[in-house]
Amino acid sequence: MEIAEQDGVVVATVDRAEAERQAWKSAGAPVDIVRLAEPDSLDESALAGLGFVTRPRWINWCAPVKESAAEFEAALPGTERRNVRLGRRFVEDEGLKVSVRVGLTPTLVDEFLVVYDRQIEAMPRGKNYARRWRDRLLDAADEHVSVSVHDGTRMIVGSLWWIRPEQSVMQMRFSAASPDARASRVMRVAYLEALEFARKSGLRFASLGNDPSLFGHVVQPGLFTFKSRLGFTPLPSQILDPRLAGEYADRFLTLRSLSDPALVVTWGGHRGAPLSWPETAQAPGHDLLILSAAPDEALTARFRARGLREARSVTVST
Repeated sequence: MEIAEQDGVVVATVDRAEAERQAWKSAGAPVDIVRLAEPDSLDESALAGLGFVTRPRWINWCAPVKESAAEFEAALPGTERRNVRLGRRFVEDEGLKVSVRVGLTPTLVDEFLVVYDRQIEAMPRGKNYARRWRDRLLDAADEHVSVSVHDGTRMIVGSLWWIRPEQSVMQMRFSAASPDARASRVMRVAYLEALEFARKSGLRFASLGNDPSLFGHVVQPGLFTFKSRLGFTPLPSQILDPRLAGEYADRFLTLRSLSDPALVVTWGGHRGAPLSWPETAQAPGHDLLILSAAPDEALTARFRARGLREARSVTVST
């Protein structure tokens, strides 16, 4: 058994024999998550018998852009359609400028990074991937599109999108917004403007990028809610990015270092099934596991998402 801390969460990695005898109970150290090594040798029934759930390491949020903005927005929940209207009204009332620019420049990327840096600094366990990727983004500048919102000369929303013509996808790489822009729903305006660009470019799908399949650690459940309500469905990231393949088989012991509730996007019907693009996008099938300190059946309704096969809530100690 190996015990390591990962961004504040203590993970004990065990083999099957250690899992069967629950070796972590005598570890002499607090453990938040028990992770089974080489879980692919066991089927779902055997894993469940040991108390483990399997999840892809990464998920990618995808949606068909549909024939028009009106068709896309008509499928959104009523509250989300209202949020879109309010965001657009705020942009108009405040005289904000929405810009779509093909290609990246050092000046634009650095302007975006100012907003991104501040957003990451405010996150308890934020990872500044965009700044690490600066040079790689510029090396592929002609493959990218930026969608931004400015208040005068100040960028308040920025997003960088990767055009993937072979997959017919416009995939968000990074996005950030100032606190006032997030509160005013302006981020939605930028995203829907990106979808309109994808539509006019003949692309069939949009992606809001990759997230870890655990929400409540590095990323929070609010991000899951935002992306799902905007009409996007979680899919295994590996169907678009093979380097993000792989799975975890985890047993969650405590929420001590996670949010309450925390969300786990599990394989559902995808584990062991053939995955291909775009067929998998047209037949999603993840399940959602909701971890909370107290039983609350209302959580399954609160975190509904399009394309999920089922959601269930389990109680975990704090």
